[in-house]
Amino acid sequence: MTKRKSPEEKAFQKPTSRKRVAFSAPKDAATKALIKGNALTSPLLRLPLEIRNKIWSDVLGDRLIHLRYLYDHTVDFATSDSFYANSRWSSTLGTTYGSVWRHLVCEEDCPENQEDRNWTTSYGFLSIRPHFACEVDLDYEPIEPNTIYKEWYCCGHEMMRLSVLRSCRQIYVEANKILWTTNTFSFADPTTFKRFIVTRNINQKRSIKSLRLQMEWDTSDGKEWNRALNMALVKSVTGLRRLRLRIDHKLDATRYELIKSNNLLYTTACCEGLQKVSTLPLTEVEVVVKNPQFISEDELWTKVDREDFAEGFRKILVNPKGAEIYADDQLKWKEECRKQREYAAMIKASMSRPRLQAEAERMADPPLAGPSD
Repeated sequence: MTKRKSPEEKAFQKPTSRKRVAFSAPKDAATKALIKGNALTSPLLRLPLEIRNKIWSDVLGDRLIHLRYLYDHTVDFATSDSFYANSRWSSTLGTTYGSVWRHLVCEEDCPENQEDRNWTTSYGFLSIRPHFACEVDLDYEPIEPNTIYKEWYCCGHEMMRLSVLRSCRQIYVEANKILWTTNTFSFADPTTFKRFIVTRNINQKRSIKSLRLQMEWDTSDGKEWNRALNMALVKSVTGLRRLRLRIDHKLDATRYELIKSNNLLYTTACCEGLQKVSTLPLTEVEVVVKNPQFISEDELWTKVDREDFAEGFRKILVNPKGAEIYADDQLKWKEECRKQREYAAMIKASMSRPRLQAEAERMADPPLAGPSD
C-alpha cells in the first residue's frame, strides 16, 4: 500500500517535467469543419500557398538567431542527462532559478571569415569578434522566447515573434517548418546547445538545417563541447546540412608549431566531439580559426596558419569518410600521448634515483657509536 505524502512533503517535492506532445492533426468532425471554413473565408489563408510561404519566411525565416540558456552554475547540468530534462529545479537553491532562455536576431550577419577588430593594449592583444555585441546583449537584455513581449523588454535587436504559430492549425503546419528549416541557430556555449537540442521534439530536431557553433578551446580543454556533441545528439539532427564553425583557440604559437611538426593538428582532445559531426551528410561547411580576445602578441597564430588549420578541418567535416580519417588520427594522438607519458616517467625516475640510492646506503650503514661514558 502506497504511503500518502504529508502536505510538508508535497511542498518540498521537486516539480516533474511534463512530457512534450508533438502537434497532432484534428480528429473530430467539428474541428475539421472549422479548419476548412477558415481556409475558405480568411483573407490570408485564401492567398496562394506560394505567397503564404513568402509571408511566413518574411516573418519567421532566413535569420541568424543567437541563443543562450541561463542556468544555475551550482548544479552540474552538463554531466547529468536525467537532471538535464528537469533543470528548472535547483536542489541547492530550492527554487526554479536558472530556466531562462534568451535569444535575439542578429542584425548584421556576416561571413565567419570577416576579420576581427584588433587593438594592442597595455594588457596585450585585444580582439573584438563580429558578433560580440550580440553576446553582450544576451547577457543583459531580458529576452525570453515563446512569451508575449512587453514594451519594456524591447532592445536594439529584433526578436522572434512566434505568436503567429498559435493563431490556427493551418498556419502552424505551414509556418512551423519554415521556422526550423530556414533559420540558422547560433550557440556560443555547449550547455545552451545541448539543452536546446535535447528539449526539441523529433520533428523539430530533424528539421534543423543550419547551425552556427562558436567554440573556445585548446589541447587540454574540450570536454564540455565533447559531452554536448555526443553521438546520440548528433544522430538526432539528421537533417543538418549547413555548419558554420568559429574556433577561438587558446593554443600558443610555440605549442602549435610543435603539434604541427608531429602531424597531430586534428587529433587533439578538443576536436573529439566534432569528429561525430562528420558522420552527417553536410553539404556546406564554413570553418574559421581566430585568435582569442585576450592574448599576448607572441602567442598569435599567423593568418596563414589559421587558414590552413581551418581548411584542413573543413575537409574532415565534409569528407564522407571523415569519421574514419578522424579515428585514425585519434590513434596517432593516443600513441603520441603514451610516448610522452613514458618519457615523463623515465625523466622522473632518473631524477629520483640518486636520492633513493643515497637513502638506501644510509639505512644500510650502522650508526656511529657515541663517546663512552
